[in-house]
Amino acid sequence: MLEDLSKQELDFIDRLGLIAESGGLTRVTGRIWGLLIVSDHPLAPAEIAETLAVSRASVSMSIKVLETFDLLEESTRPGDRQTYYSLREHPYLAMIETQAKKIAAQAALVQNALQEIDRPEARRRLRDLANFYEIVEEGHRTMLKEIEALKVS
Repeated sequence: MLEDLSKQELDFIDRLGLIAESGGLTRVTGRIWGLLIVSDHPLAPAEIAETLAVSRASVSMSIKVLETFDLLEESTRPGDRQTYYSLREHPYLAMIETQAKKIAAQAALVQNALQEIDRPEARRRLRDLANFYEIVEEGHRTMLKEIEALKVS
């Protein structure tokens, strides 16, 4: 597949790897994400490993990470036991929905702590955290509306 990729696509893949790395993911995870963005068809882990010149173990770990963001769709082919990966339909809508659920769960934890903890300084810090989560939740709602509108258009 490497020979099918243009210089611009390879450059994009490498740059997305660097961006992912600066955001706390591994460079390989970002490169796999980039490869799946530019790929015309689902890819098997072996194809990904060969194309990016990385180990199958790195591919496996990175796929698990991308799955936690709800970006991937799995598929199979008749007579083939491999799993193939591609970006799911509307991956960023799914990604924001997944992140919103995680934030809501964290916000609930903070709200429960506010009900149970009496120490004044701890309560002040918990209210700060609750306010933070409220702002993040509002941001997620706004992003979901905007991405949903893009999906329709």
